[in-house]
Amino acid sequence: MLGFSEHPVWFVLWFVLLPIYGVFHFYWIHRFLHWAPVYNKVHSIHHRNVNVGPWSGMSMHPVEHIVYLSSAVIHLLIPSHPIHFIFQVQQKVLLAITSHGGYEAVTAGQNSDAGLKVGDFFHQLHHRYFECNYGEPEVPCDRWFGTFHDGTEEATARTRARLKEMRKK
Repeated sequence: MLGFSEHPVWFVLWFVLLPIYGVFHFYWIHRFLHWAPVYNKVHSIHHRNVNVGPWSGMSMHPVEHIVYLSSAVIHLLIPSHPIHFIFQVQQKVLLAITSHGGYEAVTAGQNSDAGLKVGDFFHQLHHRYFECNYGEPEVPCDRWFGTFHDGTEEATARTRARLKEMRKK
């Protein structure tokens, strides 16, 4: 176990690294969930929600819940504290809800351009076009691996061309 008194720097650093790891993990397991055999049996249930809302974020097949929350297995491999585990699981559940919540940012007051970004538009595009925006905007996995869609017509054309090439293989 990683305690604060013995390892204060690592204890605090885990709170920064876990969300980054969680988004990277989510990108790859989400790509896996879009593999045809898994998609047809498991992930298609989640994608019935084309116009997403907060509850659609947790609308998943039980197997998908296990895969989605499997990022917590890292706590069996690398020393951490129970509070890190709780933090990570809560963050994963809240991320699923907020990224489907219908809002791009959580704000206070009249200024809608400021606030905590929750990435709803980014994920809404995923539900609309299916084969893009697998990750979350905080870590640019989709940009790195060629699956980013920004809502433009050019991005839609790129996504369709990539899918056409994938189907040829």
